[in-house]
Amino acid sequence: MPETYVKKLEVRWDDVDVNGHLRNTRYLEYANHARIAYFQQSGWDARRFLGAEVGPVLLSDEIRYRREVFLAEEVEVTCQVTGLSADGARWEMRHEVRRADGSTAATVLSRGGWMGKRTRRLTAPPAELIAVVDAIRSEDCELIEASTAEAGAS
Repeated sequence: MPETYVKKLEVRWDDVDVNGHLRNTRYLEYANHARIAYFQQSGWDARRFLGAEVGPVLLSDEIRYRREVFLAEEVEVTCQVTGLSADGARWEMRHEVRRADGSTAATVLSRGGWMGKRTRRLTAPPAELIAVVDAIRSEDCELIEASTAEAGAS
């Protein structure tokens, strides 16, 4: 059974907008924070990425808002891999921002890949990193068809 990584966060005063609810850009920042926290917890901090000469790069984000989140609320941000190319160069992660009552406030779908530090193109990551990604692969994970060569051509 796949695991889901969960990061707990508290909504701070600078996280809210004039309407008093969590501002739209924070959902993306929360998703990014949870994703990076997962890699760090799994032994992939900035130094290890630099040593492996590979790093994460975002290609797109999509947000679907469902419920408001307010100042001082505690939320959980989940991470699951919902798409992966055969060589592991491209990935898709679903992040759910959940309120304390368990309801989903928003879903963030992030698409990205692994960029080679020297080539500046998407590249297959080391096997150790693929294992970390596989650990949070969702049951509905789909194959991303683009090859490394196609992905790096942009």
